[in-house]
Amino acid sequence: MVRGLCDRCTLQDQLATVFDPAPAEASGQYDQMRTALAACEQPRTALNWLRNSHSAHLLADLVAVGQPLTHEVLDTMAHASGQGGTQTIDYLRTTLVTYQALPERDELTARIERHLTRTTARHPEHALLLRAYVRWSLLPRARRAHRRPGGFKHRVRWAYTRINLAVAFLTTMNDHGLALAEATQREMDWWLAENPGTRYEVRDFAVWAARRGHSRDLHVPHRPKAAPVGLDEDSHWELLHQCLHDKNLPLEVRAAGAILLLFGQHLTRIAALPADALTTFNGDQAVMLDRVPIRLPGPLAMLLTELADRTPSGWAANSPDRWLFPGTRPGQHLSATVLARRLNAHGIPIRPARNTALTQLAQELPPAVLAPLLGLHVVTATQWRRRAAADWTAYLQARQQAIGRPRQNKS
Repeated sequence: MVRGLCDRCTLQDQLATVFDPAPAEASGQYDQMRTALAACEQPRTALNWLRNSHSAHLLADLVAVGQPLTHEVLDTMAHASGQGGTQTIDYLRTTLVTYQALPERDELTARIERHLTRTTARHPEHALLLRAYVRWSLLPRARRAHRRPGGFKHRVRWAYTRINLAVAFLTTMNDHGLALAEATQREMDWWLAENPGTRYEVRDFAVWAARRGHSRDLHVPHRPKAAPVGLDEDSHWELLHQCLHDKNLPLEVRAAGAILLLFGQHLTRIAALPADALTTFNGDQAVMLDRVPIRLPGPLAMLLTELADRTPSGWAANSPDRWLFPGTRPGQHLSATVLARRLNAHGIPIRPARNTALTQLAQELPPAVLAPLLGLHVVTATQWRRRAAADWTAYLQARQQAIGRPRQNKS
C-alpha cells in the first residue's frame, strides 16, 4: 500500500500519470493498454513495471508526445538504437502485443529483416546478393520451422549466424580483390581454416549461391558431430524416479526433467508447452507433444496436473496465455536457456538424457509412429531407429562375449 491506498488504487494513480498527458486527439489509441493494465489480476506487477522498467518509461515518452503505437514506429526506433535500446523496445512490443494494444505479427521474419537491414547498411556493396539470399533461402525455411512450437531465439540466432557468415566471406573475398564468382575452392578452404569452429554454417550460403549461378560449386563440409552420448540404464531410471517422486526438487525441474527423460523432447519444446497441452484421452490423462496424445503414467500425470493447477504469479498471472512453464515477460513462456540452467543445477544432464530417451523409444516404436508422437521429422525418427538398432546389436554382442568367456576361479 502507498499513502493508505491499495495496490489497485495506486495502479490507477500511476496509469493516470502515464496516460493522462496524451494529447486529446491521440488518447483513444492508448485506451486498450490502459484498460488491460488496470484489470491485471496482480496489480503490483503492473505497478512495479510502470515505475521501474525502461520499457514503461519509453511508453510514457511515446504517450506524452502522442506518438502512434505501431510496429513501424517501434521498428524505426530499434534501427536507431544500440543493443540495450533494442531489447527495451522489444520488451515494450511484447507487452503491447500481449495486451492487444498492438496486433500480432510474424516477429521472426521482422527480426531477420531488421538484422539484414543493419547488415546491408554496413556492407552496401553486398546488399543485392544478401537480400536475395535471405528472401529466397533463409526466410522460407525460417517460416516453415516457426510453425513448430518453441525455439524462437534459436531460430533467430540460426538466421543471424548465416547472414553474418555470408557477409564475412564476401567481405574477405572483396578485400582480396575477388568477386564471389571468382572465388575458388582454394580460397574457401583457406577462409574456413582460419577459424573452422565457427564458420561451417557458411555452407548454407555457399550451396545457395552455387545453385543460383552466383559462384562456383564450393564445398563446405558439414559441422562434425560427436556421436550421441547417453546415460547408462541405472542412471537414467534413477534420475526419472527422482523427478517423479523427490519433492525436495522444484516442481518445474521435476516436470521438465520427467518429460525430458521419458520423451526425449528438446528443451525449446518443453519450455513452450501450453497449459492445455495437458488433456484427457479416452478417460486417461495425456499430454500433446505434437499431433497425437500420449497417455501419461500415473506419477507423471499427477506431477503435470499439479504444475498446471499452480496459481501463477507476476506477469504470468496478468497474461491471457497460460504456459506450463511461465516466464517473466508478459505472455511469454520460460526460456529454454533458463530451464537448462535449472536442470543442470540439479544434476540432470540434458543431452545424454535426451539421447537415452530417444534411443529407448526408437527401439520400441517404428519411425512412422514415433514422429507424430514427439514432433520429429520422419527422417530424424528413422535415424534414431537405426542408432537404436546399432546400440542394441552392440549390447547383444557384448553379452554374448561375456557369456562365452570362461569364468576365472577366485582363490
